[in-house]
Amino acid sequence: MPSALLRPCSAPGGCPELVEHGLCAKHAKANEQRRGTAASRGYGYRWGQYSAAWLRRHPLCGERADGELHDEHSRCAQEGRTTQATLTDHIVAVNQGGAFWQASNHQSLCASCHGAKDGEGRFGR
Repeated sequence: MPSALLRPCSAPGGCPELVEHGLCAKHAKANEQRRGTAASRGYGYRWGQYSAAWLRRHPLCGERADGELHDEHSRCAQEGRTTQATLTDHIVAVNQGGAFWQASNHQSLCASCHGAKDGEGRFGR
């Protein structure tokens, strides 16, 4: 099986280290030290339990607390696709002033839409 094409690390400033995707090990570690771990940012056991319950109640990509599909951050909803959500997302990022536990600040997204919104392509963060 062929491996993925390698590309330069996506760290700002043009790191020449070649990786399959994202950051090289050096920049990934620095990023984690700067941001803190997921658990230190509040995404521990309690969030995991909450998120699982949220996704049972709101299983579709783009679904929010009102039970409606919103296409603001969901490409699936924009394109009329019914896609199972895999992540509970903060509509307004907590580091941007969004409320961590407020249901009206949560939405269900699939991994692809979440990545597009929150920075996999570097335009979310």
